[in-house]
Amino acid sequence: MTSLGPPRPRSVPGLRTILPHRGGRSLALLLGGSVALPLLLIAGVAWHSWHQAWRDAEAEMARAAEVGAEYLRRVLDGHDLRIQRANDVLAGLDDAAIRAGEPRLHDAFLRIAGQEPDGSGPITLFAFDRDARMLLGATVFPVPRDASFADRDFNQALRDPRAPEPYVSRVHIGRIDGRAFFAVSRRRQGSGNPPPEDGYDGVVEVSVYTDAANEALRRLLRRPDDVLSVLRGDGEVLARSAGFGPNGPPVRVAADPALLQFLASGGERSMRLGPSILDGVPRLAIYRRVEGWPAHVVAARPVSAIRAAWWGNIAGELAVGLPAWILLIAMAGAVWRRQRALGEANAMLERRVAARTQELGESEARLRLAQEAASIGIWEWIPSTGLNRWSAEQYLLFGLDPEREPSLTIHRFVELLHPEDRPLVRAAAREAMRTGTYEAEFRILRPRPDGPPELRWILGRGRRLQGRAGAPVRLIGVNVDITDRHLAEERRALLAQEVAHRAKNALQLVGATVRMTRAKDTAEFIRLVEGRVAALVRAQALLASTGGREADLRALAANEMATVLEGGELRVALDGPAFAVRAEAVQPVSMALHELATNAVKYGALSVPQGRVTLSWTVDAAAGLLRLRWEERGGPPPGGAPAREGFGSRVLEATLAGQLGGTLRRDWAPAGLVLAAELPLDRLAAPG
Repeated sequence: MTSLGPPRPRSVPGLRTILPHRGGRSLALLLGGSVALPLLLIAGVAWHSWHQAWRDAEAEMARAAEVGAEYLRRVLDGHDLRIQRANDVLAGLDDAAIRAGEPRLHDAFLRIAGQEPDGSGPITLFAFDRDARMLLGATVFPVPRDASFADRDFNQALRDPRAPEPYVSRVHIGRIDGRAFFAVSRRRQGSGNPPPEDGYDGVVEVSVYTDAANEALRRLLRRPDDVLSVLRGDGEVLARSAGFGPNGPPVRVAADPALLQFLASGGERSMRLGPSILDGVPRLAIYRRVEGWPAHVVAARPVSAIRAAWWGNIAGELAVGLPAWILLIAMAGAVWRRQRALGEANAMLERRVAARTQELGESEARLRLAQEAASIGIWEWIPSTGLNRWSAEQYLLFGLDPEREPSLTIHRFVELLHPEDRPLVRAAAREAMRTGTYEAEFRILRPRPDGPPELRWILGRGRRLQGRAGAPVRLIGVNVDITDRHLAEERRALLAQEVAHRAKNALQLVGATVRMTRAKDTAEFIRLVEGRVAALVRAQALLASTGGREADLRALAANEMATVLEGGELRVALDGPAFAVRAEAVQPVSMALHELATNAVKYGALSVPQGRVTLSWTVDAAAGLLRLRWEERGGPPPGGAPAREGFGSRVLEATLAGQLGGTLRRDWAPAGLVLAAELPLDRLAAPG
């Protein structure tokens, strides 16, 4: 539809005869108001822009604090999981056993911390006994046995059984590496030591280095002058994107009773304006509580940056408004000096009309830019004449050239519709003529010069306008491309189906595991079921780390060996080429390896210190097979095939043979069990 142009200037009847008879006072008031009004408008715009700049800064800092709090929650939750996993590694071991097994347990702590042996990572992991002496460390080997760390607040606070867990400590300076850190810690649980009278048996803690935490906070910010900080409930600064200043940590916020009360009480959100105690820079700060943790994230922006943003917003307006205001003063002076001459007054009026005309033209241009930016097409249809007028955006939306098709009929519009949606659009048009409201979602086949038509989804809305006496009724409305919204809805539906399918499969497999597990007592039954369910969880976690597409066979096997055998993986050799297991086969392979490893630990080669296991595989592309071989040596002689088929054997048959379509051959030789499996590549290998 072609847009209407700006209205033509209209003359004001009688103005030429009115102005000459107005008195000097009236003219002075008129000129004074004409001069003052633009200045008031400029001041109003500046005032509004000033408040808008502060509102924008507050909103941006609130978003930054929200993002920082969510990020910190996930990081701290991850550290808490590491602590719990480390507790599981030490479970059942007394202090003497931990010190005796320090080399093996040190490697386990390194893996849990995800840390390099040189301590260059962002975190590390330690365990302390009840006397605050170091038992084990991820980056320290061997640990100093006689050094006391009783001055650390996490070794003090957690002695009180009422102290909440996990505990977030103050900032300390490491005695070994000299790096500043704060700790996330829990009490040590399930140790093999005699139960202490006070219930306290030491702590396991993750040390978070402040320099790494500062760098992580910096990456969350969009502007270099913004600051993101993490505070404890007592006001101590744990990390800060801009660093701790020349004196370094530890640093506490100013002794503001209201702020300290807010932090100590775990308040959700607060805003403060004032100078920083670290660098004295006045900032607008938003405080946001970290859900589930005694900490707050603070996002702050310098007041100078907010002023600069305000000035940047109004500078362009002042560049135009102030010269125009000065020009208006000059014009008013000229009018006043010429004693309110009619000609000069009329000239001023003409200039004001021209300015208004220009504003209307600029307003229409802004409207046009908004339509182009939003890809909104405007249309007008007169049913009685068949006239169909489109805006330029409407032509672009339907893939047409207005130069080639300057006038469009309703039949041409219908040709562009998807054949299945033509009745729907016709029905919507008839309903609009009856009710006055038009709305329809439909598909079009947008022409393309270099290929078949492109399918797009369109949302159309309009209103019926009743013309004046004798004028025809018409429909006016807009069309918007909503193809992306439809595609997003389809993707969400597919994702929901996939999640439901995987959840159903996992629940069915867990149910089958529970039903088929046999044990001599409840404790053994729980241990067996937990181990097999944990194998499922590990397989899903490994699969999720690659986006749910595939998993590396070596990583899958190493994960099962390291977790199930608790250090026995040093006696398991993995030999085979890189091989990507498709998503559908990860779970069966993981379950089969879990059963083999569990059987070897209970009855086979890994039940004795001298026993060894070799897991090897080869890819026979010509035969379309993966040949997998599990060979045990040095364990108790199997004594031939078992008299009855146990759950592990049924799992191997159900997974490798049943689910993956492979063949199994087991040999209970005197040296140990040998299992050979041939698995079809088309059901095991990931695509590509």
